Amino acid sequence: MEPLSAGLLMIGMLLVLLVTGLPIAFSLGISGIICVFFVTGWTTTYGFISTLPFNTSASWVYVVLPLFVLMGMLSNSAGIGKHAFTIANYWVGKIRGGLAMATIVACSIFGATSGSSIAAAAAMCKLAVPEMRRYGYSMKLAAGSVAGGGTLSVMIPPSGILVIYGIITEESIGELLIGGLIPGLVSALIYMVGIYIWCRFRPHVAPPSDLEVSWKMRFASLKDGYGAVVLFGVVMGGIYTGIFTPTEAGAFGAAAALLLLLVHSKSRLRALTEGLSETAKVTCMFFTIVICARFFTLGLTVSEIPKSLVALLTNLDLHPQVIILMILAVYLPLGMFLDTVSLLFLTLPIIFPVVQELGFSGIWFGILVTKMIEVSLITPPLGLNVYVIKGLLPGEVELNTIFRGCVPFLIMDLLTLLLLFLFPQIILWLPSTMK
Repeated sequence: MEPLSAGLLMIGMLLVLLVTGLPIAFSLGISGIICVFFVTGWTTTYGFISTLPFNTSASWVYVVLPLFVLMGMLSNSAGIGKHAFTIANYWVGKIRGGLAMATIVACSIFGATSGSSIAAAAAMCKLAVPEMRRYGYSMKLAAGSVAGGGTLSVMIPPSGILVIYGIITEESIGELLIGGLIPGLVSALIYMVGIYIWCRFRPHVAPPSDLEVSWKMRFASLKDGYGAVVLFGVVMGGIYTGIFTPTEAGAFGAAAALLLLLVHSKSRLRALTEGLSETAKVTCMFFTIVICARFFTLGLTVSEIPKSLVALLTNLDLHPQVIILMILAVYLPLGMFLDTVSLLFLTLPIIFPVVQELGFSGIWFGILVTKMIEVSLITPPLGLNVYVIKGLLPGEVELNTIFRGCVPFLIMDLLTLLLLFLFPQIILWLPSTMK
């Protein structure tokens, strides 16, 4: 079969398999193998089937992801999220809307020790929503701030999504992680300013707080934040200064999280067992997607679809930045229906060659894609953070109420995305200073 026809057949088959409910990993793998068979024949296809899974997975680069996942699981059990919310509440809780702002700050701190937005949303939901409801906050603001704040863990390093992006595109994982720091902090700042404006114009969503906290109490609370400082310093400090590779930083971070767990957790064995179990589940899921997605990428390669797409888009009479905006816009509808890992494996093999051909930085584009993934986490109908909150608050809040509470945060996300798009140095300056 002619390569391009086989490629189009592969994409059509992928869509059909997804509609039937087959997991995306197997949908990618089956459609890719069939495409390779139609183009190269059975002998070559069998050779790929017998060697590609091992050749794909037997790479030390992949070790960093389970290490970061384990670090996040153990740090959560060590109570870092709880300490982060207490500290943030002491410092900004007195401001109108301060509890919602404290949630954003706590999510930022928690994000610096965990790359999981779902873990951040779950942890903050249990801590922040009851406190905000006790002070009369609107459920839209309470749930929206938790859902939006949880997405910060996707951007603020160590980020599992940035690691996966680096693995797929072969960009520097260290530079990607460092590059996500300032955009993550900018996102958090814009969230806080947006909450303040929201509460100023609609005072009923956040009544004034009667919390009385002295400066002595504020400074005393900082001692409980040493765990987050240690983890962030070990991981990102080691990567930034060149002392550690990302994989080594993940190992040291997981070890530091284990020590914190042993010091702070009362149920150490149970927490460690659960952390290892969840890490194993996430790792198995990841490698299943990686191997199957590699067959899909191979199908794209033999069908020459990326090459044809590069030629098509680069020959358009459009400014390169307009083409990038068109590519980013594709992530909005796709993010409504696909989980984040599958979304990256599905799209990047097709579109990243276009980004390279246009001459844009892969680091810059990676942060923009990550920002679009943040948007997808709070966008209906598949906003995972929203469903996490709904699951933890059964009967207390309607799903549409949470989604409505996320709308202001979606607007703030798009504003942040515009800033990062127009001013690439927000992303690229810090990686350029790395050793």
